[in-house]
Amino acid sequence: MAARIQGALQFLMWWWKVSSVRGQSVVEYMLIVAAALTIFASVAYTVVINPSQKNSNDEMLRSQARSACDAISDAINDVYSNSWGAARTVHVPLPGEWNIYLAKNPPRLTLDVLTSRGAENVSENLRYSFDNSLEHIASGNYTVIVNWWDNEEQIIMSGNKIYIHINPSGGD
Repeated sequence: MAARIQGALQFLMWWWKVSSVRGQSVVEYMLIVAAALTIFASVAYTVVINPSQKNSNDEMLRSQARSACDAISDAINDVYSNSWGAARTVHVPLPGEWNIYLAKNPPRLTLDVLTSRGAENVSENLRYSFDNSLEHIASGNYTVIVNWWDNEEQIIMSGNKIYIHINPSGGD
């Protein structure tokens, strides 16, 4: 890159020396250089700046998904440890579309978040789980309520609340 600039400057100096109308040729050359720099700047922006912005946004989404996954898995593990009647509430903000998956074997919570590269997931092991999922959750702030109850195990969403009902004694 520096060699090209140096070559362009040498050409400018040569052209200025051999030109009979020095003022006009310098102005013309300056216009050509300005046009070339404008094209270079626009290409550099689309090639360098935009991808780095997308990467930082993707990293923010993954980080928020990791925090949400940790908070929800801690809530499930706490409710399981505290036995029947226990409940725990966590608040989870996510700016992108996401999915929650619970798997029984092995007990695992997985959150998928939609980034510019597609769906990426983060997972956390659980002490207890069941097979269920909640998909296509829109971006926003959600209250996740985990409780141990007597009815069927399930994940349901109502408004901006997500209920995870566990029943280890009846779910085995």
